[in-house]
Amino acid sequence: MMTSVSKAFYISVFSLFSLSFVNGQQKVPFGVVKAEEGYAMVRVPKDNYRKIVDKIRMRKGDVFVYVKPAPGETEWLWIKYPEKPETEKLFIRYDSLNKEGMVNKDRVVFIDRLPHFTPSKSKNGKSLIFTDDTDSKIPAAQRSKVIIDIYPSNAGYRKQEKDAEGNIAAIDKVKPWGIGKELPEGMTEIRSIKVQQPGRGSIFVRDAIKNLFQPSTDFNNIGVTALDKDHIFLYMINGSGENRYVTFWTIKEGKVISQIIYKNPE
Repeated sequence: MMTSVSKAFYISVFSLFSLSFVNGQQKVPFGVVKAEEGYAMVRVPKDNYRKIVDKIRMRKGDVFVYVKPAPGETEWLWIKYPEKPETEKLFIRYDSLNKEGMVNKDRVVFIDRLPHFTPSKSKNGKSLIFTDDTDSKIPAAQRSKVIIDIYPSNAGYRKQEKDAEGNIAAIDKVKPWGIGKELPEGMTEIRSIKVQQPGRGSIFVRDAIKNLFQPSTDFNNIGVTALDKDHIFLYMINGSGENRYVTFWTIKEGKVISQIIYKNPE
């Protein structure tokens, strides 16, 4: 169960993206701080939208979910974003967004409006490859890549726990995504995600891909974009029907640092 953000909120978030206000953003409601100064201030109002009681500094590359235009404002967006832990961690997965406020739209950019990596598939069809082709002067072998490996799942051999309604609530004590009461026949899962960049690279930590089932292989539902070489973003719309979910990773300096994930039924 989600702790702070209801399923209804996420459905409303996606429906809002049909508004002309966000023309050009069609896949996921994510934005990122782009400010050249390295930060953007989130204003947190109280009682009414113009009474500001707090300002929170978001750093360049920090991600948020767009909710709506800020009421009564033309230059501000109303956003939700995760609260970061006091102690910095190497990686953290968020499945709730418990902070909200207003941010100036000139200091942020929607993920889909950033330069996209070029998608392709491996010969065996089990790997999705995204290559940064934005600079043709860089030799092909030296261009940044994100590689997603998808294989048949072995979840059937792992320990399952069910909730009172019979849904699979945990596999090996971790919440699963993309499944319901039973494991579907021929189920797949993300086996690994690799980042390749000149002078750096990494494989996603296990916690960043754990129990992500029924990943999409449709490039209409997957994308890799970049703010710059140090800030890369990967999103996927996975599963189907009532088990569909959206997941979004932030890759900083070649390493995954955070993930936002939530259920979004069709």
